[in-house]
Amino acid sequence: MKRGKFIVVDGGEGSGKTTVLKWFAKTPFGKQFLITHEPGGTEFADKIRKLVLSEEAKEAGAETQFGLMWAARAEHLKKKIIPALAKGVSVISDRFDSSTYAYQIYGQKAKHLEKLFWQTREVFLRDKKPDLYIFLGVEPKIGLERVTDRKETKTHFDERKLEFHKRVCEGFLEFLKHVPHKTIDANQSLKTVKTDFLKCVKMVL
Repeated sequence: MKRGKFIVVDGGEGSGKTTVLKWFAKTPFGKQFLITHEPGGTEFADKIRKLVLSEEAKEAGAETQFGLMWAARAEHLKKKIIPALAKGVSVISDRFDSSTYAYQIYGQKAKHLEKLFWQTREVFLRDKKPDLYIFLGVEPKIGLERVTDRKETKTHFDERKLEFHKRVCEGFLEFLKHVPHKTIDANQSLKTVKTDFLKCVKMVL
């Protein structure tokens, strides 16, 4: 059986990636995909997600966050992503290892973990690396303004200062140099972003 395609959608806070994926999941085309998220994606991984996003985790060091993210990812891969791909189902994940690189290594200023990141990535992902990363790029200031306008409960990542989010953006751009990717200007209207997103997905299939 032909292996399914693995696509990651990522971006900083307020980039609109989750909104786009919720819309995509309801389209006839989108219903062909398994759409999942990180951190989380399985019952156990979602428990780690709650821990990572809890107020208690706000002061946790980058090393702790790094370890928790990869623990959740290992579970997510084993229980959900890999089985789906093996059945020929294409998978789209809202965040993946790209976020760990951007948020922990750059956002939390832990570049000493960079070598370990790539080593861990190779061990955990092996031949299951994503076929494409779709990055929704938004100016950090604009992204944070969008987050402020939301009525949803904010996480401790949302509430961090602008400088943190600028570093996260820098981290994403550095990560993308090493992987197959397409970048969408998420400063555009949501309608345009959706159109660009569909084009990116279709080019992989």
